Amino acid sequence: MAYDGNLPAPTFDLDTYANNYQGALLPIRLAHISTHCPSLSRHALSSAIDAAKQGKDVQLYARLHDIADRLGFADLAKMDTAWASKQEEANRRELSRLEGELRGYKNNMIRESIRMGQDDLAAHQLSTGGPVPDPNDPHSQHTSGYNAAYQAYGKMRDYCTTPTHIASMTLRLIYTSLLQAVSSRQAGGSPTMYYNTAVSNAHRIRTIGVKEEEMDRLVPIMNASLGIAYLGNGSYRDAASYLLSTHQDYATLGAVHNTDFPRMVASGNDIAVYGGLCALATMDREQLLTRVLGGPFRFFLELEPHMRKAISLYTTAKYEACLNTLRHYHADWSLDVFLGPHVDLLFARIREKSITAYFSSFSQVSLSSLASTFPPAHTTSSDVQHAMELEALSMIQSGTLAARLDVVNGLLVAPRTEARAATHADAKAAADEVERTLLLRLQRVNAVVAGLEVPRGKGGGAQQAGW
Repeated sequence: MAYDGNLPAPTFDLDTYANNYQGALLPIRLAHISTHCPSLSRHALSSAIDAAKQGKDVQLYARLHDIADRLGFADLAKMDTAWASKQEEANRRELSRLEGELRGYKNNMIRESIRMGQDDLAAHQLSTGGPVPDPNDPHSQHTSGYNAAYQAYGKMRDYCTTPTHIASMTLRLIYTSLLQAVSSRQAGGSPTMYYNTAVSNAHRIRTIGVKEEEMDRLVPIMNASLGIAYLGNGSYRDAASYLLSTHQDYATLGAVHNTDFPRMVASGNDIAVYGGLCALATMDREQLLTRVLGGPFRFFLELEPHMRKAISLYTTAKYEACLNTLRHYHADWSLDVFLGPHVDLLFARIREKSITAYFSSFSQVSLSSLASTFPPAHTTSSDVQHAMELEALSMIQSGTLAARLDVVNGLLVAPRTEARAATHADAKAAADEVERTLLLRLQRVNAVVAGLEVPRGKGGGAQQAGW
């Protein structure tokens, strides 16, 4: 299934979905849905415009109207120019006031006032979308948009006097990095640099030195942020590891240092889906049973029963039912700004794992039987076997599947193993290990007999032994 702009209607209700989020990412999420799901396009875009109008970001408001114009919604494409002009003027006045106050704080050399002034300025840059880049100056991209907010937050570091101040700044840097990554991808750029920045900032949380009760609130955010950042970069195993380590308190954390991650970035339901898919694509059956279904992460899976069901089906070797369950929610997950670009690759890995696990129980399987259990997507009944043949060949060439392809007879044949030779090799290895152990014991006996062993005193120390 391709990640395109023709996705079917999802299973969730758009208004209920929107109520789970707030902040700058909400209109961006809704804009993403509008450009990928025709059945929800108008509703999502209308909600995105309303959400943007409740904020201060005129640039985002204008981009949403450009999307409406591109999609052919003439009524939504008409901007409220009076509101935009009034808001731009208010933003300029507020920016001038904050910059003036910050200059005054710096002249007075009061570190706490400078830190708070810098925080207010960065928050303003974030809420307004930052300065507009100069089309004639390519370097202005680095100091415009959300980049300006990130740099303003970074300047707080020199004026932080307590670990709590550093923790507050770090959370804002992580949030801004994730916002930069999503905005960059939607603009057609690469989000890799921003996800790497989020990773480096999140790793600093453990070394901040805050009190234990405050660290207990920061660690779930750290794990969730690392999981999302690694997911964005395609490091699915690392993403699964951190997402599965996220404490269940994350879903009910609320605002930490005025940053409500579950509502501003990813909810507990999102963590369940991200972690479940990454784990299903990278972990074996034993790990899924112990770390996912049997570990603390099960709390998140209770929020998404279909994800828990899919993992349970895989662990009980019901691969076809597992893939069908996942396929039913493909549209939902493709409309997520963090997960959407990776859904098809994750599905492909899960499918390859399922085929490999299914085939491991047989010495040979017909391609027609394999195709009936794992029907290839977007194929007609006439070329299903041919598509399965090409898929099996691709898996063999990549080393994913240890098998031989018999094209003439339409069979997938497992490699022959010489059981007799393998038994002889195991026996020889065991004999070598026994011989080595006996030689080491004999050497010790000879050392004791020759008086070469260092005696130990009652305390076991070298001083009591006469050294």
